[in-house]
Amino acid sequence: METHQVRYFLALARTLNFTKAADECHVTQPSLTRAIKKLEEELGGPLFHRERANTHLTELGRAMLPHIEQSYVAAQSARALAEAFKRGDVAVLRLGLSNAVSSHLFTEVFNGVRGSVPNFELAVEGGPESQLREAMLKGNSDLIVLTEDGATPERIRTWPLFNENFQMIVAASHSLAAKAPLMLQDLDGEDVIERTKCIGCQRLRQLCTASGVMPRFRHRVDSIEQLLNLVRAGFGVGFIPRSDRLAEGIVSRQIEKVEIDRKVSLATVAGRPFSAATDAFVKLSRMRDWAADLAAVAV
Repeated sequence: METHQVRYFLALARTLNFTKAADECHVTQPSLTRAIKKLEEELGGPLFHRERANTHLTELGRAMLPHIEQSYVAAQSARALAEAFKRGDVAVLRLGLSNAVSSHLFTEVFNGVRGSVPNFELAVEGGPESQLREAMLKGNSDLIVLTEDGATPERIRTWPLFNENFQMIVAASHSLAAKAPLMLQDLDGEDVIERTKCIGCQRLRQLCTASGVMPRFRHRVDSIEQLLNLVRAGFGVGFIPRSDRLAEGIVSRQIEKVEIDRKVSLATVAGRPFSAATDAFVKLSRMRDWAADLAAVAV
């Protein structure tokens, strides 16, 4: 099915007149008739009943009409989008954001890109870091935000953005909420809720083992929302990056003499060209005062 056949069919379905349809499409009537006949051969039956003063759609024609209309609209939209890209009218940023990084940190960066790049379009995809790296290598995203978890392929170029500490979180009613200072030994016998593939939790486990402290790592969750809900419900304590926002009824506590942190970076495929939006996001992210942002979250 060719584009001109689709256009001729829709014009004829609208006018129900071969002469008017041909005029509308700026072709001769015989050309339009041949195109319709060829389309009918491709679809396996007549699309119109040809009557001198009463041309109308057949059952097959009525059945095909919405599908052909949809394909025509999709083709026109694709063509318009392609033209917009050629003119530079569309600036798309396709960003992969690790599940381990809170998206609210980048809201102001997004606003900065939107304010400086006309016709900015944003597509954010979350997921595990290994999946995001693979998707970017395949061309499915322009940039990804990662922690230092996992090996980075040589083809990927990275820019460090900020380092942040991890902190304990407990329900406000928990006995550890009022303890000062909080020591690593205070976790002995406590239930700890782990977040899946969390660097901080893994290091906390290792540190506890090396220090002879034995908390119970008995609950596991996949998201910060799930973790906060269980902590607030009294299932145990959590260990989260400083940038994660707390919920009502939960307080954060630093563990004395325990420094567990992570590095958050921006990554792309080396040598891959940037759109205006992607370039702006990289520049604004690297210029940002992340220490001030993290301090604001902690307040």
